[in-house]
Amino acid sequence: MTINDVSLLGKKILVGIIVTLIPFIIIFGGLWLGRKLLEQGSKPKQALIIKPQIYRL
Repeated sequence: MTINDVSLLGKKILVGIIVTLIPFIIIFGGLWLGRKLLEQGSKPKQALIIKPQIYRL
């Protein structure tokens, strides 16, 4: 094997790894973003407690 063959094989392996990782990054990035957006909207709002006023005659 010559240097060109090794270089070509290395490039093919690198492209294969990148092509494999891109879909996983898209899927897990979408899941992470969806979870983050859902958690942001589901934060409970603080209740405002008002004491009732009692009027005496």
